[in-house]
Amino acid sequence: MWFEYIWLALTAIAVISNKSVSHAQSQNTSESKIQKLRNDYVQKEYGTPNTENLTRSINDGNKINTQTLFGDIIANSMKNFLPFSNVNENCTRDGQQFMNGLNNQTLWAVKMYTSSSKYPGSILSGDVNELGYFDQCMRVSSKRLGIQGAYAIANVRFHLPSADDDEPPEPLNQLDIVEADRERSKRDAAAGVPGNLLWALCFPDSCTNEDIRSSVDRVLIPAFRVSNISVKVAVPPLMYTSKDTALEYTNTVSIVYGIFVVGIALVIAGTVYELFANKLGKPTFVGKCLSSYSMITNMRNLVEDPKTKDFTVTNGLKTLGIISVIIGHRVALTLGIPSFDPELSEHIFTDFEWSFLKSPVAVEIFFIISGFFTYVLIEERLRSGKSLRFMFLMIYRIIRIYPTYITVIVIFAFVLPYMGDGPLWKLIVYPEAEFCRKNWWTNLLFINNYVNSNEMCMLHSWYLACDMHFFIIGIFLTYIIWRWNKAGVCIYGAIFAVSIYLPAKSIYDNKQWGVMPYFHGNIKNLRTTEHFQRIYIKSHYRITTYLVGLAAAFIYLRIKQSKLKFSVKNRTIGFMLCLLLHSICFIVTGYLYLPGLTYNPWNHIIYFTFQRIVYSLTISYLLVVGSLSNFGFISSFIECKLFTIISRLSYVMYLTHFIVQLQSIGQIRQPKYGNFWTLYWEINADLMTALSYSIIFNLIVEAPSRKIFKELMSKCLKTENESDAAGS
Repeated sequence: MWFEYIWLALTAIAVISNKSVSHAQSQNTSESKIQKLRNDYVQKEYGTPNTENLTRSINDGNKINTQTLFGDIIANSMKNFLPFSNVNENCTRDGQQFMNGLNNQTLWAVKMYTSSSKYPGSILSGDVNELGYFDQCMRVSSKRLGIQGAYAIANVRFHLPSADDDEPPEPLNQLDIVEADRERSKRDAAAGVPGNLLWALCFPDSCTNEDIRSSVDRVLIPAFRVSNISVKVAVPPLMYTSKDTALEYTNTVSIVYGIFVVGIALVIAGTVYELFANKLGKPTFVGKCLSSYSMITNMRNLVEDPKTKDFTVTNGLKTLGIISVIIGHRVALTLGIPSFDPELSEHIFTDFEWSFLKSPVAVEIFFIISGFFTYVLIEERLRSGKSLRFMFLMIYRIIRIYPTYITVIVIFAFVLPYMGDGPLWKLIVYPEAEFCRKNWWTNLLFINNYVNSNEMCMLHSWYLACDMHFFIIGIFLTYIIWRWNKAGVCIYGAIFAVSIYLPAKSIYDNKQWGVMPYFHGNIKNLRTTEHFQRIYIKSHYRITTYLVGLAAAFIYLRIKQSKLKFSVKNRTIGFMLCLLLHSICFIVTGYLYLPGLTYNPWNHIIYFTFQRIVYSLTISYLLVVGSLSNFGFISSFIECKLFTIISRLSYVMYLTHFIVQLQSIGQIRQPKYGNFWTLYWEINADLMTALSYSIIFNLIVEAPSRKIFKELMSKCLKTENESDAAGS
């Protein structure tokens, strides 16, 4: 809603305060300064121009000095890398053919050689990521020798022995990790030893990943032993790519593509049917089902104005929520991929002004809205004299969720691995597909945030499990409050108090953070992060904001009955106060990431508890007051067509945006240089692509399935009513 204004303001601030210099510029400047100093030194010391002999002498001296540099050790060791195997004769033979071809300047061998990494450029950044040239390597081919190019990334870990190695290491606080990264960047280059190295290699495809591991071992271990540095090399199968290991289309994938083709055909047929429906007479049940695929009707339903203005404020809130969620996931995924320069990551981790990118509170909007409408729906149903019909409500909700949910799960499990390639594609995407093939059933039973959660199908699907659990609790809690008013309120208060106590106790007992600790070690695999497993995805720790939504609906219905009106002054003051508190809820997150801050569990307990409650109250105020009155020009802004469309697509966007982001980061060919603007462009690309994906899914799956289900329900209810009439 007001998110766009905040985003534009932050953009302006970033432009004004941006003092960063590009990596290439700083490197060129440094090199020119070094060259100038070298020439000045020669002229001053020898009183003569920079002659060839003197330059050679100084360069030779520099070479001698830099032999101890980490980068030179790697480059000199891997310069003449030759794959071999003690058990695979073909690998050893083709490795020798590669070396012979390289000595003879044969094109395929030169391509293979130049596709491998050559020199680690960003040594002082901590993790070194040299990814070579993946595409060129995969195109290498020698038909005469029967050799194809294969690509692998050797994961090399280094350890510098110390006198304290025999003692167990003390656990590091997350803030200590940030400080360690900062101190490491200040080290002298000669002492800079990274903890981890990704080194790309291109070689004949007859060599396996284990052959390459042993070959790298043979080269690097002796080279670093001289410098008293131990080395461990791994080449996992997911970091090995050849034409033989490339995925082939299976029958399952063909069936999935076939279903999508049928879906597109149904959209075309439904659109044509609707155009000529008037000439075909009264539509049959089959005709109604076919017309539910009509692109004309579905697009019209997507863009038409709401039938009532009562809850149009939810359009702006849902838009704010889904945009914030997509931004948060983009930031988290970006922080986990190889980078040329950790400057952006360090800013996001430690700088207070980047706090809004680290706050996970935006997803609470959907819990609040869900609780609000659950209470309104159930109480109005009970007031009208209808029975609760719990099973009917559950089946209706599940059937509305399932079509799109199942479709996205199928895409993750069977289609996503074929939607791209790259050096890290298999490492990033394949596990996601495997988790969905293995644990899809936990998603459909809405228990994926408790059962096999460390291998959860679709990392973001925990939200749907929580929301389903909350919906069940909300139905019964609403009934209890309506049926036994005072007792129901007391039960509600007890549940609310327990929802605050449980996460606070877990944070205190387990020394947890009150916010997701976005650091390199955690980002690379959020599923195994202790905070994610213990607190972030658990329903009994997340229900507080849903309960606030229930209370907001209770207040809304009472105010609506009393016909109380809010004055313009009160609405304006309330809105400004909400805007202020809303912003504070995002900004205060930065306090927990301040470097040097000593961990205190009470800081995190207070943050986790009050941030979500205050945030929920601001959203609830906007829901209640915006549904009963309006906020003037702000309400007009909220009711704009774009927000209406995004609001209706928010569920599909939530499910599909992860496909967009995994495609994006999975296909990177080189480490990225990040700054505010690259992140800004990536976020906008995510939003536009996710929106386009969502429209396609809406036309093919969501809108038709809902209409067909509605037709089936009306037909069943009609049959039931006719049976009751006949019986009477």
